Amino acid sequence: MRKRFTRSNNEKTIKEVFEDFQFHNKLKNLAPRTISSYDKNTIHFFNFLEKQNINYCSELDKDVVNDFILYLHELNIKDVSINTYLRHVRAFLYYCMNEEYINSFKIHLIKTNEEQKAPYTEDEIKRLLSSPNFRKCGFVEWRNWLMVAYMLETGNRLNTVINLKIENIDFDNGLIILTSNKNRQINYSPLSNVMIKNIQRFIETWGLQEDDYLFPSETGEKMKTRAVQSSISKYNHSRGVTKTGIHRFRHTFAKNYISKGGNPLVLQKLLHHSTLNITQKYVRLYSNDLKNGFSDISIVENMTKNQSFKRKR
Repeated sequence: MRKRFTRSNNEKTIKEVFEDFQFHNKLKNLAPRTISSYDKNTIHFFNFLEKQNINYCSELDKDVVNDFILYLHELNIKDVSINTYLRHVRAFLYYCMNEEYINSFKIHLIKTNEEQKAPYTEDEIKRLLSSPNFRKCGFVEWRNWLMVAYMLETGNRLNTVINLKIENIDFDNGLIILTSNKNRQINYSPLSNVMIKNIQRFIETWGLQEDDYLFPSETGEKMKTRAVQSSISKYNHSRGVTKTGIHRFRHTFAKNYISKGGNPLVLQKLLHHSTLNITQKYVRLYSNDLKNGFSDISIVENMTKNQSFKRKR
């Protein structure tokens, strides 16, 4: 009789190793939001493995990853989303490689065309920033108006905005001290005098205290992500603006800065990007706006104008 090989009972399943991976992430002191993103963005991967009856790390290789990518394409998932899933799966599989559960191999993201998310137009911004009737409007409308103005003013991420407290505002120097953001570093966002006055009026009118959230729920609690998305969507539509999406405010901030000839290095600091590579994505997306007003700073054009003026004389 031929000998039959059976799998060692000591070998961990992929799900067991993933639990170890998440425990490792907690030991690294990653942000809870980052850790939960691994659970969320590997769901398709584990569904795929289950359908393929792949349960153990020793079964994972480059072919499995390639088949997973094809599987995502068959689900008609956008390329940008596929890369999001791949980044999280790649981090997990690289952990498996480092722990020698699987052989090493490279995992590359798929090529995508950079998609320009249309920012708010000048007309839409005017509608969104049009002041409400402060004597008659309620707390929610006033808060939403101020929140929209704040996001257009700073380009801050949603997670930063909902965690912002009044104690984080340096009114004397016109700065926001950011302690809850993606890269977990303390950063600063400048505020204009007009924005400072708008915030102060909101705080004084509604009696907010130092330890209160700047943009709280009606009961004074921290707003949930979906609650903010829903509130801003309703606010936009009430102003006749059909575009929605919180991240669009960040795109609008970046486009406005770039179109006015802003320095990418400064923009990196304003957007609190960890590397300039991320900031350069915005520069590429809105590079057409670099043409705006270029004639005013063109050495050749200005020199030609001066020479023409002298000749006419």
